[in-house]
Amino acid sequence: MQRIAYWLFPLIAVAVAIFIIVFMIQINSAPPSAKGEPSSSGEERGTPVKEGEAGWLERFSSEEDKSHLYPLNELTLELDTLSAQGEEVSFRLSVPLKNDYELFCLKQELKKRDFPYFLQKEGDDMTLLVDSNNQSELESLVTKLKTYQIMATVSPLIEEK
Repeated sequence: MQRIAYWLFPLIAVAVAIFIIVFMIQINSAPPSAKGEPSSSGEERGTPVKEGEAGWLERFSSEEDKSHLYPLNELTLELDTLSAQGEEVSFRLSVPLKNDYELFCLKQELKKRDFPYFLQKEGDDMTLLVDSNNQSELESLVTKLKTYQIMATVSPLIEEK
């Protein structure tokens, strides 16, 4: 049994290494160019690239089947702020937290009222922020938090431009 275990792990490692090498060769089937020679792709020479010579990115972008996803590095949104001026004013509840008990109580109250929240941590200071369009619900939450001796403030939400 010890002989089998002694040879089994190196055999598995060799098999995995061979699989990885074969897999990498299949993926990169283009012939390697010698060091210092210019690449033989048609784009750099100014001639169109044949269908068989296209790179993997061009093949994926030309296919009709969109079962693949490209990595997303940056997303830019343009919002129409002129139409948003007539909408309701948003409010922000900010609660500076002193200990874990305050965080626990606040999370329980927010779960009851189904408010989304996020924590902002700067060094040792933590602040829990809640954004909502309904000021009266936020004010009622402030009064409920006073029973736990938690200080909170409601202010109009001003978005940065």
